[in-house]
Amino acid sequence: MLNIFERDLQPSRVSDMSNSEIFVYEREGNSLIVVPQGDLFQYRYEDLRNGYNEMYRMLNEPDTVSLIIDFSRTEHFGSAFIGMLIKLARECRRGGGDALLCGLSKSMREVLDSLMLLENVTTDFFWVPYDSRAEALAALN
Repeated sequence: MLNIFERDLQPSRVSDMSNSEIFVYEREGNSLIVVPQGDLFQYRYEDLRNGYNEMYRMLNEPDTVSLIIDFSRTEHFGSAFIGMLIKLARECRRGGGDALLCGLSKSMREVLDSLMLLENVTTDFFWVPYDSRAEALAALN
């Protein structure tokens, strides 16, 4: 069984950064917008996990309903982050909101599509990808 939080990184490629350098957090109405900075597989698992914990905390604030992950500043992510995305999306949906993805690169779309996580209504969990943040915000309204 694949452990989605297993570190799939080469130690020599890993950057030591705080989660505030890995993710930029913004608010738009009752939505939390998270913008990853750079390719996510370059960061230490612990730093990604700290960013996940911060996003989870922010999602549980009373005025936050939905989550948008804007990938416009990154080209790649690893399996650990995909697992975190699924957990965050389920938390949003459990609370009556939604989690949307936008700005996905071609390679990110291919990975999510191969995992049957994009526009696959035959599964119990999937995303509809949006090209831009503006489209994702419009879909929430």
